[in-house]
Amino acid sequence: MRLELKLALIGALSKIVIFFILLILLQQVIDKQALQHTDRALIKMKEKTMANVNKIGINSFLNIEKDSAFASYNILKDEYITIDLDTQKGDGKILFSDEARVIEDEEFDYRILNYTFEIGNQNYILEIGKNIQLINALNRMMKNISITIILLVLLSTILFDIGINKYLLYPLNRMIIPKLKTITNPETFDYSELGSSTSDFVYLNNALNELMHKVTAILKNQQKFTADVSHELFTPISIMQTKLENLLTSGDLPEKYVTNVMDQQNHLNRLQQIIKALLLIARIENDQYARNETVNIYEIVEEIILNIEDRAEMKNITIENLVLQDVSLASVNKSLLYILIFNLVSNAIKYNNDGGWIRISTFETGSAFCIEVIDNGIGIDPDQISRVFDRFKRADPAFGEGHGLGLSIVNSIVRFHGGLINVKSIKGEGSVFKVQFPLKNVNLITSV
Repeated sequence: MRLELKLALIGALSKIVIFFILLILLQQVIDKQALQHTDRALIKMKEKTMANVNKIGINSFLNIEKDSAFASYNILKDEYITIDLDTQKGDGKILFSDEARVIEDEEFDYRILNYTFEIGNQNYILEIGKNIQLINALNRMMKNISITIILLVLLSTILFDIGINKYLLYPLNRMIIPKLKTITNPETFDYSELGSSTSDFVYLNNALNELMHKVTAILKNQQKFTADVSHELFTPISIMQTKLENLLTSGDLPEKYVTNVMDQQNHLNRLQQIIKALLLIARIENDQYARNETVNIYEIVEEIILNIEDRAEMKNITIENLVLQDVSLASVNKSLLYILIFNLVSNAIKYNNDGGWIRISTFETGSAFCIEVIDNGIGIDPDQISRVFDRFKRADPAFGEGHGLGLSIVNSIVRFHGGLINVKSIKGEGSVFKVQFPLKNVNLITSV
């Protein structure tokens, strides 16, 4: 998960937790404030009622001789006021309660204020009620408004945080990470400075640049060393080989030494092949080949089959050319492409069974042009698959021929053309080598 998304999620989760805490507290505050507001309103109604009683007299509210109670309700029965005789002496205290009252055959829940008072040695009780349903409706409205406001604030802050994260992480997402993703060759690495006010990102970018400078220097020294050593060894080996050939053809060599000399000559031949392979790899990695040719893959495969069919016939192996005939690759090196496919086919013959088969095909995927070499040979051990492209490694050491550089050369050629190579294999069933050339770097041209 990307850092930007993680920061946004953490920020959103923390705000959601705060939101729920505020929501719980807010509901309690609203309930408490609503209750206090209702009680204050009841007290004001009580004071207003008592002021009227004192002003116009209690008899104006009730006729003791005819009726001992007074009741007043509004049309919706949201509020009511009653004054009644009380048998007990009032203490002048205000009491609040939540009770049900039946008014005109309908039952309602009220928040009730009770107040006892004395006038002319007669005790009275004043009862004022407010409909709880109205209070609850008001509470719900206030809660809904509060929740809506909090949600809007929460959403706004989350969007704001995402925007801030994008702004702060812009150097990382748009400059540093793309640098890392496009590292295929240290020599093509982007060493540009990072224009950012965030010192941590600047430090990271500078550290990457410094590291890649060191890697580039090490690789150049390694490639130069390989090329120099290979070149220096090639000359004395050629001289030794010539001397051994002259010795064998001179006729002066005793018969008992001929076999030993021929063995040494074979060792020199193998050593010469290794040096040639190392020189080839060094030249490829040093970009000493051009990529300006257009080649027909089908024709190359046909040429390879013609040149290698003797080896295939020795093991009764069938090679099928399933390559598309009307497709060519542009911006490639023909000789290196020949070596690439030749080594894959040669490897498939080497590690195949008698009477086996090899199929060479091409196809286009959504993002790459692929060359695939499939065989039904001995396969590769699962723990060896990741090492098949390493130098001086062989799929099966029991096969004495070869020196483990063929697939390493293939890998270097593929990387030289900006492609990828992968292998799938099942021990005892065969292997599939797939080379992918990116369409953005390799043009597909229909042959005329």
